[in-house]
Amino acid sequence: MDKAWVWLPRASLEYEQGATTFVYDSARKLGNVAHMFCPCIDCRNVCHQPNGTVLDHLVIKASECNEALSTGQNGDQSGCDDNGEESEFRKKLEDAETPLDPSCLNYTKVSALMGLYRIKVKSGMSENFFDQLLMLVHDMLPENNVLPKSTDEMKKFLKVFGFGYDLIHACKNDCILFRKEYEDLVSCPRCKGSRWERDKHTGEEKKGIPAKFLRYFPIKDRFKRMYRSKRLAEELRWHFTNATEDGTMRHPVDSLTWVQVNDKWPEFADEARNLRLGLSTDGMNPFSIQNTKYSTWPVLLVNYNMAPTKCMKAENMMLTMLIPGPTAPSNNIDVYLQPLIDDLKDLWNEGMEVYDAFLKERFTLKAMLLWSITVYPALGTLAGCKVKGKQACNVCGKDTPHRWLKFSRKHMYMSNRKRLQPGHPLRRRRSWFDNTVETGSANRIQSGVQIHEMLKDFNNDFGIPLSKKSKRKRAEISNDEEIQQEEELGEESDLL
Repeated sequence: MDKAWVWLPRASLEYEQGATTFVYDSARKLGNVAHMFCPCIDCRNVCHQPNGTVLDHLVIKASECNEALSTGQNGDQSGCDDNGEESEFRKKLEDAETPLDPSCLNYTKVSALMGLYRIKVKSGMSENFFDQLLMLVHDMLPENNVLPKSTDEMKKFLKVFGFGYDLIHACKNDCILFRKEYEDLVSCPRCKGSRWERDKHTGEEKKGIPAKFLRYFPIKDRFKRMYRSKRLAEELRWHFTNATEDGTMRHPVDSLTWVQVNDKWPEFADEARNLRLGLSTDGMNPFSIQNTKYSTWPVLLVNYNMAPTKCMKAENMMLTMLIPGPTAPSNNIDVYLQPLIDDLKDLWNEGMEVYDAFLKERFTLKAMLLWSITVYPALGTLAGCKVKGKQACNVCGKDTPHRWLKFSRKHMYMSNRKRLQPGHPLRRRRSWFDNTVETGSANRIQSGVQIHEMLKDFNNDFGIPLSKKSKRKRAEISNDEEIQQEEELGEESDLL
């Protein structure tokens, strides 16, 4: 099919004639269809339009590549074909947007795969049964359909667009991840545990089957994919021109922290496309059974560049990893966060080159992790601090005012009136509280520099403890020791 008309000026008669021939010849090859995917700069091959509307769009709006070529943005063809990588991606995208078969108007290759895969996940279908379903549907469709015939073939296709994940082997005792310097090891250097699963009956190792593994969804490829969408690339600049003007906080861009970051790193702030992120995690029961003790920890990234009505929507929140159970990772969560932290450090220090489909140019993208969003027990896990027992306050730490209630067998936290002004009347209200008058003042909150100085020489030993002291019999424990053990019990228990 002749496409020389694409290079002609859109105001010329030859361009209009070439677009007309292109539209109606395409419709005839697809089986004389009345609707087709519109390739204009706005529809982007994802919207079905009547043939006449497609022609109008091509003449009035042109396609995205056509627009860049006619205006000459970014040098010779750089708006459409910035380099070999972008050209290759567009070819794969065109393949993904191919109709399932010439007579199918409702499903493209990628939409059909996502619909079928959603059924597989929600129904708990095994890969064997899903392969049979794909083969059956493939045979039901016309011969020239583009539906894959197996799960493996489908996964390879989706991984091109960043839909896959990395499977990282982990020590069964949470000591290390088998990556970087540990990648070729077959046993953990700390606990000597085998990397491979063992048969429950014979005790033999199952070579190639990991005893425990982490699913990591790489964030760099996903950021690149976001900026390849013209709509998303534009929405990711929202924060740059929409700060509040009346002093009301409607979005994190109006917060004091955001302003402090802009003042401290002006070069980062000057690039509107740089990302501000928040991290959230907590334990969940993946099987929706109330009496099970299995706990999986998903780790999410929230993008604060977008408008407040969009940044917290499910489709804009990124699942970055699934930390396996069956128990909570506790302090060992740092072991599992290593791949994500490495990518975030790289995005902060070096950045990566990304193509912006909105401005039709390449730029160096950087990202910053601003906040973490967690419930209080999960904060203890993520921050590596105690949130129960004698040191329940993560701000006060060892200075947390606590008292053990012997008969209730729990800690209580009074003595907080010292945070009030020195002459405040509540300081003298003995009968309203614990029958005491509080004097003095609370310690100031430690700064990040002070916390770093305090912990810089701390050696964190990850993994399940290798040896435990044998417990003394109940009859040999004195009353005072029993109370002390009950106090410590609240500090050692896991809250999911």
